[in-house]
Amino acid sequence: MMTTPGVPEGALVSVAALLLLLFLRDFLPLSKHWGNAVKTSLNMGILPLLFSFGAVVLYKLVITFKI
Repeated sequence: MMTTPGVPEGALVSVAALLLLLFLRDFLPLSKHWGNAVKTSLNMGILPLLFSFGAVVLYKLVITFKI
């Protein structure tokens, strides 16, 4: 069995999760449940997804423009 190199199929799911976490980070401070634990938890999820999003975008740019 051979797999083709490229961006994995889960990249779309990770981008959706990143958008959801960023949305929650913007709107949760308006509620009474906002605290340092919630902020830290969201940041722990956002940072790795942000790095993977950057890697996907960089890969797409390199493949598209053959840099």
